[in-house]
Amino acid sequence: MSRPVFFIGIGGIGMSALARFFRHEGARVAGYDRTPSDLTAALEREGIDVCYVDDPAAVPADLRDAPDLLVVRTPAVPADSALLRHFSERGVPLRKRSEVLGELTAGRPTLAVAGTHGKTTTTAWLAHLLDGTPGGCTAFLGGIAAATGTNLHLRAGAPWTVVEADEYDRSFLHLHPTHAAITSVDPDHLDIYGTADAFRAGFEAFAARVSGRLFVHAEVPVEAFAGRAVERYGVAEDEADRVRQGLRHAAVGARLSEDGRMRADLVLDGVRVAEGARVAMPGAHNLANAVAAAGLARAAGASVDAIVKGLADFQGIHRRFEYRLRTPEHVLIDDYAHHPTELRAAIATARFAHPGKHLTGIFQPHLYSRTRDNAEGFAEALSLLDRAILLPIYPARELPLPGVDSQMILEKMSLEARELVDARGIFECLKKRPPEVLLVLGAGDIDRTVAPLVEFLSRP
Repeated sequence: MSRPVFFIGIGGIGMSALARFFRHEGARVAGYDRTPSDLTAALEREGIDVCYVDDPAAVPADLRDAPDLLVVRTPAVPADSALLRHFSERGVPLRKRSEVLGELTAGRPTLAVAGTHGKTTTTAWLAHLLDGTPGGCTAFLGGIAAATGTNLHLRAGAPWTVVEADEYDRSFLHLHPTHAAITSVDPDHLDIYGTADAFRAGFEAFAARVSGRLFVHAEVPVEAFAGRAVERYGVAEDEADRVRQGLRHAAVGARLSEDGRMRADLVLDGVRVAEGARVAMPGAHNLANAVAAAGLARAAGASVDAIVKGLADFQGIHRRFEYRLRTPEHVLIDDYAHHPTELRAAIATARFAHPGKHLTGIFQPHLYSRTRDNAEGFAEALSLLDRAILLPIYPARELPLPGVDSQMILEKMSLEARELVDARGIFECLKKRPPEVLLVLGAGDIDRTVAPLVEFLSRP
């Protein structure tokens, strides 16, 4: 491809994957982002120019007025952006990331994973399972795979494309998947959808675009897809429980083995294909993610042997229950959880993996609107900790909302050991009582505290 591409918001996880793809295809690629990050630094090392000033003068000269330039934007960029205005006034095509991804996958066999929670881990796990097949896949991930250090998985001539189907801004309605999974439909992004019913209707519309098999988590109300054949998947205590839940695909009888790993019997298409299959990531929610990935991989032609091997040796994805420190004294787990359901899953998994340990969580709420809509749920989830440290809200694309702040969560919590501090106050809190198991939770810039926290906890 020779047409140059400029990305406005190139540091976003979805945008950067597209930028890497176009760069790999031979295009001249550059972009803008508001804040330097590890991801933008990686893009620059890969030969992609990145500017950090919303000013047309900062755009590389050969792209500023290039007649055949394609500009890709993220919806998170404000409409009054000087760069958007510059290119719009010159008649340069402005395309959303989701539109471009939809065009790249159009007419190609595509596997998609949608859902409020779990889609990034499931997508990355699916790509890993297919990597064990002769043809492999090309995958656009919503996170950085631990094994490869990138969010783009490329295989020349791959028969399948794997994508994370993002519900934000109804982006997933630009896709036409062959087969797909829906992991959850817990209402979110109500700043976009307005109501919970409208949010669920978005998933109904996505389901209608799937031409082949649709795998739906057991906890998703099946009536949401009236008239559409679905295949239920999930976790079951035993075979009777699997049948009772109507699960065609399942992890059955999960247990810890002597080596400390999770194991479960794997059922695909109603048949027990493996007994005691090892699952690399802990937690019931990750068992379900593994089953969804396995079902999609099987639908794409992966062998049972390749699937069982891939379930066991998957190395995870950054910021999805990622261990950053494990010593006899301290454990630090970094997790992207930013919705009450995700917080509950992360905390429950930490309890399961570290029984009897005192659990401290640091949580940074993401978005004023999400905090407003989920304050009660956040308070209930965080009260499952032994100690909670809250940070101020990370606003991302939003302006403050009157009366909405982290204090409103704190006041609703039943947990006594709770406090609200800024990022600089975290270390003073932890000096008072060094944590046994520390969870760093949130989707904002809280990840920037992880390396300093690892250093702090590693000191003798």
